[in-house]
Amino acid sequence: MKLIVDTSILIDHLRGGNAWKKIAGEIDDDTQLFVPTIVLFELFSGTSTKDPVNVRQIYKLLSNFQRLDLSEAVARQAGELYRDTKKTLQVPDYIIAASALQMNATVVTLNKKHFAQITHLSLYPLP
Repeated sequence: MKLIVDTSILIDHLRGGNAWKKIAGEIDDDTQLFVPTIVLFELFSGTSTKDPVNVRQIYKLLSNFQRLDLSEAVARQAGELYRDTKKTLQVPDYIIAASALQMNATVVTLNKKHFAQITHLSLYPLP
């Protein structure tokens, strides 16, 4: 299984939430974990990253994931999703969704309501 992890899961974990711990406990060793580099942009846009301790925590967490750079195919599909759907998502979310669609992967997010608007997008079943 391929999982693309959204910023909301990582922020929840960094703030002491349990969503990532639950997911990590459910997945098997064959699961591939990815984080699009746009997620790094979202993580580092917060003022808490001015603190080097927080930066170290972020990189420690990110060490569990393979990075996904923004390819031309993903950029095109993200643009098409933006063009063809309601504009209720933020631009990084379209890139995350397009990354998952291109890879036939499942998105892990706490913002299911937003991502559910993207047709054919697989969402990880969180409680």
